[in-house]
Amino acid sequence: MTTKIVRLASGEEIVCGCELKDGFYELKKPAILIPTGNQQLGLMPWLAYAKLQDDKIKIAEKFVVFVTEPQKDLMNEYNTAFGSGLFVPSGGGGGPVGQGANPNEKNPALKLTT
Repeated sequence: MTTKIVRLASGEEIVCGCELKDGFYELKKPAILIPTGNQQLGLMPWLAYAKLQDDKIKIAEKFVVFVTEPQKDLMNEYNTAFGSGLFVPSGGGGGPVGQGANPNEKNPALKLTT
């Protein structure tokens, strides 16, 4: 299962492990993207009040608008808070996994808060 951004017909954007099976998307450890102002995004558990079996929920394919890859910064933030805890290194891949993104390399258009 790979980490994806899933846009639902309701307009919600969910970051999660995602797999399509038999007409249903299986979302694992879903977190909702929330704009917080000043070009920042927040992540919080989606359906935090629900007891999800194995941290998964199935959504019918007809309710999914699109599925896409998250940017590295977003994937790293999600993995730290909800996933494996591993970072995808930026740049030429010179550092070991888990060390984090290059602090000198910033994307001013995207800031994440959790």
